[in-house]
Amino acid sequence: MLWVVISPCAFVSHLMKGMVKDALRVFAYGWLTCITTGIGAVPFMFIDASKVSEKSLALANTVASGMMISASAGMLYEAHDHCGPGDWQLFVGLAAGALFIRISSQLLGNDEEAGVEALHEAILERKQWRKAMLIFTVMFCHSAAEGIAVGVAFDRHLGNKQFGLYISILLAVHNMPEGLAVALVLVPRGISAPMAAVIATLTSIPQPLLALVAFLFVDAFQSLLPVGLSFAAGAMVYVSLHELLSEASEQLGKFRTGYVTLGSFVAMLLVQVALQKLTEGSE
Repeated sequence: MLWVVISPCAFVSHLMKGMVKDALRVFAYGWLTCITTGIGAVPFMFIDASKVSEKSLALANTVASGMMISASAGMLYEAHDHCGPGDWQLFVGLAAGALFIRISSQLLGNDEEAGVEALHEAILERKQWRKAMLIFTVMFCHSAAEGIAVGVAFDRHLGNKQFGLYISILLAVHNMPEGLAVALVLVPRGISAPMAAVIATLTSIPQPLLALVAFLFVDAFQSLLPVGLSFAAGAMVYVSLHELLSEASEQLGKFRTGYVTLGSFVAMLLVQVALQKLTEGSE
């Protein structure tokens, strides 16, 4: 309800400022990150779900975690440039982002796979809709930070003009293993691959919605830009360390998980630096 009230008002305000094109671009990139979650289920249209091993999924999540941590580092660097004395906004945002994901994880029972299973059963049996909506809402909130990350990364006052594009691409690629994980739960239980792709996409619906809201909000309240950046960074780091990497290490081992994550992190940092130099050279 809050989004329904704030978004049209902010959009009208930016319409008067001639910023509709920028807002629509952010909304479109938010949809890009959302749709790629569904792409994770596409392989099951051609292969049997039993052929996808836990280790291959763990490896994909490890690479995605390195990318998310790299994106978070970039966001913290940008937040630092806009922080006040002592970088207090940065620490407040980090703590708030981690706490947000922690609470949503506890509501889901710290087991996203069990949440997907329960959601599937509630829908399949055409009952317990209240429970289904609760689970879906928690999963909705769980992916909200990525939408916020896209929105604040496109702020006009950031030094790197292509930072929003970089963050959007990273999160879009990261969402594919997430969609694959959702499909791995649903497909063996009789859900078709196209329907699994739809359900996986729906769990990421907050990303385009909150990308738009975050973009409009931080543009209107510039003092909250470093808080918004560090909030998204804190949430993504928490997901990477506490959920993805802790589970991946059980399949791959701590050493292999560590060097794959580090390799992904360094590779994405190099891409970010190269993209920034490329865009600076063309200006």
